[in-house]
Parts: sequence; C-alpha cells; structure tokens
Amino acid sequence: MTVCIRIEDYVYDAVKLAKLHPGGEIFVLQCSNTDGTAIFNSSHRRRFPHDKYKDFRVDPAVVPASLERTNVDYANYFELCQRVSPLIPRGGWAPWTYFVKAALLLGAAVFLDCYMTFVQRTYTLSAIAGIIFGFIGLNVQHDANHGAVSRHGWVNRLLGLSQDYIGGNGLGWMVSHNVVHHVHCNDCHRDHDLDLGAIRLKTSTPWQAFHRIQHFYFLLLELAFSPVHISYNIGLCISQLRQENNVLSPYWRTHRYLMGILVARFGLGLFMAPSMTTFYQLVTMYMIGGFYLSFFFLLSHNFENVAKDTIDSSKGDFVTNQAITSSNVGGSWLAQMNGGLNFQIEHHLFPRVHHSNYATIAPVVRQFCKEKKIAYVHFPTVWDNFLSTASHLKLLGKF
Repeated sequence: MTVCIRIEDYVYDAVKLAKLHPGGEIFVLQCSNTDGTAIFNSSHRRRFPHDKYKDFRVDPAVVPASLERTNVDYANYFELCQRVSPLIPRGGWAPWTYFVKAALLLGAAVFLDCYMTFVQRTYTLSAIAGIIFGFIGLNVQHDANHGAVSRHGWVNRLLGLSQDYIGGNGLGWMVSHNVVHHVHCNDCHRDHDLDLGAIRLKTSTPWQAFHRIQHFYFLLLELAFSPVHISYNIGLCISQLRQENNVLSPYWRTHRYLMGILVARFGLGLFMAPSMTTFYQLVTMYMIGGFYLSFFFLLSHNFENVAKDTIDSSKGDFVTNQAITSSNVGGSWLAQMNGGLNFQIEHHLFPRVHHSNYATIAPVVRQFCKEKKIAYVHFPTVWDNFLSTASHLKLLGKF
C-alpha cells in the first residue's frame, strides 16, 4: 500500500518525497497518511512546489478514504512571513551560542547522572537533575524535533534523541506534538492534549464532581506527568513495532533500544545503593522534570477566553487559528530559560524557526494581529498567566 501525504489539492508518495528531503526523511514520514499542508507551510514559510514534484503524485484511486483534506487559508500567513523574514538570520537556524547552551545542559545532566549513580544521591541533587531535564526538554529536544536547530537533518535527529535521555520518546513526541497538536491546536475533536480526564480542559469532557476543585489540584497532577508519560511511551513504542508495513519502524526500533536508558538508570542506581530511598529519589527526579515541562505547556493553551469550542482546524485562517489558541508570557530572559516557549504564538506560527528569534519577531507578529483584528494574548508575568489558567480551569470545573 502506498504511504501518502496530502499537500493542498494533491496527494504524493510520502516515501519518495522523504528520500529527497534535505532535512531528513523522518520529518516527512511523520506526516504519513495525513494532510501535511500546515506542517510544510509553517516549516518552510512558502508554498509547496507542486510542479517540481508532479511525478510523485499518487493516483486518486489508491488514496485512502481516511486521508483528510483541510481547507485552511494561508494568505495572511504568507503575508506575515514576508514581514518577519528580514528579522530572521541564518534561515532561522540556531546560532553558535545555542550549541554551547545545549552542551552545558546535556553535560550537566550526564555528570549528575554519573555522580548520583556512583558517588552520592540526595533529594536535592535529584531535584536539580529534574530541573535540568526540564531545561533539556524545553531547550534542546524541542527545537531539534521540530527541525529548527540545523539545516542538517542528522544534527536535529541526534539532539532530538535527548528526549529519550530524559525519559520521553522522540518519535512519539514528533507525531503527537508536530503532526497533531501543532496542526490542530485546541481543536476539541482533534487535539489529544485536551483529552485529560482528570483535568477537564474542554466542555465535551464528561463532568465529574472532583472537577469542581481542579483549579486547586492540577498542580499535583502535573507532578505525575512524567511517570504517566513514560508508561505511555513504552506502550506506544511496542504497539508501533507490531504494526506491519510501518515506514517508521526503523526509527521506532531506535527508540525501543533507547528505553534501555531508563532501565539502566534505575537498575544501576538500585544496584549501587539498594534501598527504597534510592527509588524515591529517582522518581523525584522524573517528577520534578515532568512538572516543569507540563506546567508551562498547560499555561500556554489554557487561559481565560482562549478559543477551544469554536476551533475547527480543518478550515479558517491559519494565523487566527494559531494565535487565538495560544498565549505568550514574559520576555527574552524567560525565552532563554524555556527555549522560547513562552512565545507560544510565534512558536506555533513558525515552529521551524529557532527559539532565539522569537523575542525579535514577536512585536511584528503582535502588530500584524492588531491590524488583522486577531486576538493576541501576552501575560506580563508567569503569575498573571497562572492566575488566568486557574480561573479557566475553575470555569470548566463547574457543572
């Protein structure tokens, strides 16, 4: 069976396109049997060259009936691209200073891993390691798995594997985050990030009595993000490898082997210091890292008056769909800490632009939205964002 990818009105052989993609096959294959128009346009900031690849088109008779066709308008988006392009140096790739930051973060994580395994493990060191894991998730793997670090695919792929080092699954993250969440942000029928039964993030989630106090307990649940995420990724990796004719199977095998990092971390740790205290300290490390990641992601798309029920990501204006479902907080200093993900609006509009550029292009994006009468939400502080998120959850928690 032909593996397809739809780009606007045409359907292409995804495998053939992937082999020619200069940024690496995986960034095309992640979109297998989906409409890849949004990912192509937002990654390349231009329209797809249909005439150049017309020989790769698939006979409509063999196109799967399940292959959805979106009808999103990109006129505003390409106009915005023209405005921000002069402000984006190096094609949007990472500056050399980013590689220094990435090396320091990864080096610190490996050093603490070794020190706590072979010398001494404490709750304080475990918490510090967890925070560093969070920084790696926001600053290193995130850019890399969006293909935003380098024009060389192997660089992005290598740094993207840091997701597995901190307990995640790089490929699973790419599919769920790049292909689903970014394309269908806050679409109640398509964005699976809204499907958290313990926290009611959309009105279609069946109401439970405990939702009345979700604006209090959601922080506690975020501490459980990492253990739940790890368990899910193990099951996902196993299930994907069992699928026949899965074009991503070679990549899934790599991530299956990388699950050994988790086994080795717990196994060696408990071998060197066999006690429940060691186990709890390891769990603490993952919980702190997961909390830091989930805290900022939850704030980004869940705040007062955010668009959810009105969003249909298969149509409408692309800039509007992305801007009214996201929010920004803080400025350039927080961007350096959190990999630019405090500029969620800019990130969702330009996911393959390195985060070091977001603070620079944000004023242009904000002015553009003002001209087009598109809502643009920017919280001055994390505390302001937090209060708005709590208020939003309180409202959704009512019967």
